[in-house]
Amino acid sequence: MKTPLSCCLATFPHFMRQKFLCFSALSVFLICGNAANSSAETWRSSLYPENWQPGFADAQGHFLHDFSYAGYHRGEKPLPDRTGNVIDVTKPPYGADKTGVNDSSIAIQAALDKADADGGGVAFMPAGTYRVSPKGEANFALQLSGDNVVLRGEGTDKTFLYNDSLEMRKKNVILVTPKIPINWSTENMITAKVTEDLLKPARAIPVEDTSAFKVGGLIFIRSDITQRFIDELGMNGIWTAGAPYPCGIIYCRRVTAVNAANKTISVDTPLRGFLRLDDNLRIKIPKAGRMLTESGLENFSIGMKQHPGGRVDVDFEKNLPEGTAGYAMHWATAVKFEATENCWIRHVNSYRPEGNAPDIHIQSHGIRLFACRQLTVESCQWGFPQYRGEGGNGYMFTLYSCNDCLIKNCEGESGRHNFSFGEMASNGNVILNFHCKDGRLPSDFHMFFSLANLVDNAICEGDLVQSIPRNNVKHGVTTTQSVFWNTEGRRYQNDFIYRDIPNKGSQFIVQSKQWGDGYVIGTRGPASAVETTNFSEGIGKGDSLAPKSLYEDQLQRRLAHEAAATPPAKRDGLVPELGR
Repeated sequence: MKTPLSCCLATFPHFMRQKFLCFSALSVFLICGNAANSSAETWRSSLYPENWQPGFADAQGHFLHDFSYAGYHRGEKPLPDRTGNVIDVTKPPYGADKTGVNDSSIAIQAALDKADADGGGVAFMPAGTYRVSPKGEANFALQLSGDNVVLRGEGTDKTFLYNDSLEMRKKNVILVTPKIPINWSTENMITAKVTEDLLKPARAIPVEDTSAFKVGGLIFIRSDITQRFIDELGMNGIWTAGAPYPCGIIYCRRVTAVNAANKTISVDTPLRGFLRLDDNLRIKIPKAGRMLTESGLENFSIGMKQHPGGRVDVDFEKNLPEGTAGYAMHWATAVKFEATENCWIRHVNSYRPEGNAPDIHIQSHGIRLFACRQLTVESCQWGFPQYRGEGGNGYMFTLYSCNDCLIKNCEGESGRHNFSFGEMASNGNVILNFHCKDGRLPSDFHMFFSLANLVDNAICEGDLVQSIPRNNVKHGVTTTQSVFWNTEGRRYQNDFIYRDIPNKGSQFIVQSKQWGDGYVIGTRGPASAVETTNFSEGIGKGDSLAPKSLYEDQLQRRLAHEAAATPPAKRDGLVPELGR
């Protein structure tokens, strides 16, 4: 599961201000590489000319969203390296056992709680193996619930968390969430009326009354699944108007400006559109709960004890009777982030604990992100779940109900799905330089119209990336206006057996049948074929596509534009608006 990452020693352009110098070595490589390739025979997408700006569209209305807002602080800051208040979990009064003999859950949790009580800090796990497991009725072995708290190891090859519980049904090894998280879909919030449809990307929102809004406040712009919406998407008989699940489109945002005279508010990240007054378009302002911020996990590996029931791939339809391996491992998760903002996971891998079979690292899920925004997952390798059964098991990276998160330089191997998007609140997310290998099923847009996301420079090795309707399982149309950019295929999917039926592996690396508009731009490598009903360009010609990375180029453009604005452009007291 190891893929070497190229790096570059070049510096950034002089006009970039210091506060925006946040690109990684890989980012510099992409920028420098694009410049170096400009003299060769390169090509550009017709939707991304050299003078591209947000709002550009071709004569047929095809356009690419600005995905540059994904990740920690919208890509405007590097991930922090915390140095203050480092708490060694092995020292008194904590006394965690790094030999792996005694359970260390209580000791590590006490260090995390102390960092929280101090207003921030680092719970540091020196090299060794730490045995953990959920206690009592808790659904976690460890919980990080405070802002500015980091759980850090000494390295993915030095510090190991070993979960030895076999009763992990719907439990997590590490749960990162505030003690009272905001429920994105609850109606128990203040409601403000929007006065116009919001059909295209925009940062300005017309409202009936601005008095309830304040700069910096968290808001949810949302709509419902109405019969009109169902008719538009062709989901009659699949979704039901007014049903609690799936819920409608949700954008989680921060207010950046309030203009009482114009009855307008502005938000920090563009809305992605598809919002109509006829679908009960409204803004919800939380009255309780919060998003956890500025916390992270870094530099260690996680393994889970193998269940003696053996590998399980399909048994959900047998109702998972209690006592079976499938029942015990259903939704067993290594890392779950919920209701977090501007947080991160970096250099956190799976590993095979001693005593496990060579191809078993964890019981079911790897990293699950739910109701998160502007979170970065960087340089993480996950694979080899024991349970890949139906009903949502064995996914290595999931983005469900997440806004503008970034998964970069990561790898998934042998998952049921190596990565997966789901829910109408998942939008604006980016998966960059992801290596998906030998997934049992494709890495995919999985369910419920997770619109306007980007898969950028994925590497498919015995895997493929997919966005197709899934009406047979009520998941319905899975996405629209999402982009597969410059996908590399090293080999096509292997033949496999599913539900005891032999299946021939798909002989393409991208399958895109999105509702409305979808985009497949550039593929490369020895396996570069595509199956699509959507807009496509440059199939088999990705090696000469410029820019190599859409996300990195859009981020460079936006940060350069913002750095050059002196002072920032203003109009009637509002921040610059997009798409209006």
